[in-house]
Formats: sequence, C-alpha cells, structure tokens
Amino acid sequence: MALLAGWCASHLGLPLAWVLAPMLVTAFASIAGLKMPKMQPGRKIGQLFVGSAIGLTLTPGAAGLLLAWAPLMVLTALVAILVTAVLTRPFARLTGQDVATAFFSLTPGGLSEMARVGASEGARSEVVALSQAVRVAMLVTILPLLLRNFGVDGGLSVLASLEVLPIRLYLGVLALGLVAVQLVRRSGANNPWMIGGLLTAAVLSGSGLVEGKTPAVPFALGQYLIGISIGARFERERLQRILPVLAVSVAMVLVMALLLAGYGVLLTRFTTLGFSTTILVSSPGGMAEMALTAAALHLDVMLITAFHFTRSLMVNAWALQFFRFFRRIGLI
Repeated sequence: MALLAGWCASHLGLPLAWVLAPMLVTAFASIAGLKMPKMQPGRKIGQLFVGSAIGLTLTPGAAGLLLAWAPLMVLTALVAILVTAVLTRPFARLTGQDVATAFFSLTPGGLSEMARVGASEGARSEVVALSQAVRVAMLVTILPLLLRNFGVDGGLSVLASLEVLPIRLYLGVLALGLVAVQLVRRSGANNPWMIGGLLTAAVLSGSGLVEGKTPAVPFALGQYLIGISIGARFERERLQRILPVLAVSVAMVLVMALLLAGYGVLLTRFTTLGFSTTILVSSPGGMAEMALTAAALHLDVMLITAFHFTRSLMVNAWALQFFRFFRRIGLI
C-alpha cells in the first residue's frame, strides 16, 4: 500500500511524493494497531541512497562557495540549539516531564540519537523518540506544501540537468560510500549512513572524478525507506501512553519552526540567500528530509544540505554538553 501510494503521488506531481505518501500510509497503519517490522535497517539504506544522490550534486566550482558559508552555518546551528533551550522549560511545565526529557525531545538532532543521548541524563527515551518523530514528520509534510504555494521556486534543476550515472559507476560510488560509513561509525559520529554516502559522493563529484546523478529507482527507493521508517514509529500503544505529551510536542514544533523562520527572514535581509532557501536552512527538520525538500523546490540542494549537515554534526556530537551548559547557567 505504501509503495502504491508513493507511485500514485509521484505521478500526480506531489512534492516529496516518495517520502510523504509512504510515511502517511505506514503511520495510519501503525496508529490503527498493525504491528510493523523494525524499519531501522531500511532507514539506513535509504539514507545511503539519498546521501549519495545529494552528494553527487556538488560541482567543483561550488565546493569553495560552501566554505565561504561555513561561519553562517555554525551560527544557524547555534541559534537552533538556543531556541531549543528557550522552549525547554515551557515544554516541561506543560507536560509534567523533567527538563532532560523536554530538552532532548525538542533538540533538532537524530531521531534515535537524541533518545539514546538523553537517556544518559535520565530522559524518558520513549517520549524523546516519539517527539523527534513528530518533529520530522510534521516539517517534512508542512514545509514542502507551504513553500510550494507561498515560497519561490529556485529554478535550479541540478538533478534534472545531470546524466544518469552508468550502473557500474553508481555501484562503485555506493561501495565507497559503505566504506565511508564504517569510517564515520568508528569515529563515533552519529548518522553515519547519511554522512558516509553524502561525503563520498560529494568528494567524487566535487573533485570532478564522477559526474552524473543517481538512477531514478534507488533514489525513489531511498526516499520510500525513509518515509516508512518515520511512519512506523507511531505505534498505537506508545502513542496512547503519552498522547497528552505529543499534543504539546506538536505545538512546540510549530513554535520552534516559527521562531527559526523568523531567523530565516533575517538571513534573507542580510545575505544574498532567497526566502525559500533561508526558511529551509534554518528549519529544525531532518537533514535527509530537508535535502529532499530542497531538491523538490529546485533550490541549492548542496548548500541547504551543508547547513543541516553542520547542525547535525554539532547537535549529535555535543547535545549532552549543550544540555549541561544550559543547566549550569540556569537557562533550563
């Protein structure tokens, strides 16, 4: 059913069809009580496919431009973390949760990573994991539709302009990506499947060694696997236990998105970036999901991904240190 929904949505020209339609079908099935298999392995493969596809959009000329934006990328990540801290106490008071659970539920990091890191500080892993799923599911659903109607199409059809890589060359990129995944994992960094595939393809494409795009089937498959892995998290029994908390999570995600959108508007005024781009670079959405949104809206996919890549590295690597720092200064 999820495959059929994705196929129909893609033929109707809906934004992020292969993510949203399978995600919604799987989420409704999970909420209805259907027992879902473990989707984590599929999400990893999906991240490898999507990461490689996004990395292949990097051109040799664009690599230097990304470095020029690096300070703003770090600032944007810090603003997102600060907004998280500001909303932590209201979230805790409204839900009756401790500040650790509130902070890691709102922090725009990895879906699983925040639950694991938060548990070391006494956070309720179940609440954190589902709140993170709500954040990603909401933003990947709302942002493409809003920006499609009210934003500006970037007109950068990078993926459309590239020739499809020959299958042997593409398989070689994936094989090198798998090696990079193991190296990233050994370094202790989170989200190694997305980062490994992204960095490998970006290095190959940015250096001019490889020029082309991911074949359509694995690109759609990667999005599908990410979509169903998000939807499968909305298990009926877990939702029933913490339904009041998730209602507050929805409200807090909207508040966070609005505050960061305000920061995005400021970026539009003081930089050369367009409105749709600044909204996406400042959004608290997931890296893979926002990269796919950028591709659907014909924006600078690599630039937007780089912003989220920077935030992902900073948040996933130092979320615990940020939490302890904010507690020490009395902000949370």
